[in-house]
Amino acid sequence: MTDEQRQQVVEESFPSLQQLKDPDLRRDIVACWVRVWRESKWEELGSCPFNPNFPELSLVDHINCLAELCLGAAGIMQKYNPSLSIDHEYLLTGVLLHDLSKLVEIEPGPQGPEFSSLHRHMPHSTYGAFVAMAQGLDTRVANIILSHTKLTGATPDSPEAVLLHYLDYGMADVLRARDGLDLLMVVGSTFGKK
Repeated sequence: MTDEQRQQVVEESFPSLQQLKDPDLRRDIVACWVRVWRESKWEELGSCPFNPNFPELSLVDHINCLAELCLGAAGIMQKYNPSLSIDHEYLLTGVLLHDLSKLVEIEPGPQGPEFSSLHRHMPHSTYGAFVAMAQGLDTRVANIILSHTKLTGATPDSPEAVLLHYLDYGMADVLRARDGLDLLMVVGSTFGKK
């Protein structure tokens, strides 16, 4: 598959990209996805799961769901807290890139999706933050990517990063509760373990 074909698939896979007003920002987000997809072992973008423990939920669907949750929650919070200023461009950028590195942290295996050696040797989302910065995105974007997970030790430095962090963990914990697994928000950083 060519990079142009990958670009088209990325643009079609994430409809919330069209909500970004800045065309350069959209281009940079798509370029990050194209780069990491090219480096991954996934032939189809939609084949990578959100987590090998939840193979029924694709990474693409997780990000699209989280985009709707975050933008909806931001709007509701601002409605009832008029003094709260939430940068929707920054929030959406963080949502679209927060799990970018899962394309190389998870790979197809003989028994189904499995965590890769990158996942075992580097905290989740570290590579995604690196790719975003290599693309020229601001360090604020690196913070929202890194701080969405406890595994990096990064602290959210904005209301947008805090919102993404909690809604992402909440979404994972809803799935974990459904399956009778320990909750991430209770047991700490056990992401990727049953």
